[in-house]
Amino acid sequence: MSRNALIVHGGGLVDPSKDVLLRIGKNLYESQLFDKIFIGRYSFESFYTPEFMMDYSLFLDKNLKDKRGTYFGTCRGINLTNETLLNKALCCLKEREIDVIIVAGGDGSSRQVAEIHDAFLKEGIIIVFAIPLTIDGINGSDSIGLKQATRESVRQIENIVSTSLMTRDEEKFSVVAVELQGRNRDDIMSEVLFTFMLKEQIADISLSDLLLRVVPANIKSDEKKLIDEINSSSKPTLILVSEGAKIKIPNLTKKITRKVRTLIVGHPSQSNNMTTEEDIREYNIWIDTACKYILKNRDHSYGLVRGVVLKN
Repeated sequence: MSRNALIVHGGGLVDPSKDVLLRIGKNLYESQLFDKIFIGRYSFESFYTPEFMMDYSLFLDKNLKDKRGTYFGTCRGINLTNETLLNKALCCLKEREIDVIIVAGGDGSSRQVAEIHDAFLKEGIIIVFAIPLTIDGINGSDSIGLKQATRESVRQIENIVSTSLMTRDEEKFSVVAVELQGRNRDDIMSEVLFTFMLKEQIADISLSDLLLRVVPANIKSDEKKLIDEINSSSKPTLILVSEGAKIKIPNLTKKITRKVRTLIVGHPSQSNNMTTEEDIREYNIWIDTACKYILKNRDHSYGLVRGVVLKN
């Protein structure tokens, strides 16, 4: 009987999906402990869609270097607690003799793993939630990945501000609206604002020269007042909206009379984040720890090792 492993990306605000998944794949591939290593496309959909399972090889590694965004996907919109879908996933995984699943992901995928863990374990499939990307609200503002989420959000906001509000060509926008995602997105927003306040500018625009407005998820906001203020202002404008806020960006763009550009800072399937070498170095210790755990605890008795969230 073969002993195979599947590696998937569940989501998370930061997007080292390609690099994290491939490095785990390479480590396990070189260990020669598994007969096959699979990399899953489109996140948890690969659990029940055979064509989304790719055999890991050094050739695959080389050819995935430029893959971004929806290629690896997120677990959003996939409910594996649904009995029909769960049975379909278990059947598909057992047919391919997969007995270990390694997940790198965020808050949503960690909850999904917790919900399905016992059902998978009964079938001899161990799920290891090994790489926490952005897990919001574990200890308030001390949540895993909050600093990384803040840095990524600041980077993308500064990019869109500089390319939209500061350009001198005819495509110049006067309003930028950004949605910040995550379960505790208001924590992320407050950290982003604090960063901008310390710098006293966003990109090269001084805060005093910018109309900056925020729409938190957990505080009621006056939509009409906000729209009137934006429409009557001549300043370059940045609006930050938390995911889950009652005021929605699509509604704002319909009612704002100025030219608006929008951005979602969140899951890679929506924002196409770009990973830096610095980001990868931060996750190397998680990757190494995960692989050591998996290799150390492999045993021919299925179900011996329970799925875990590794702690740094």
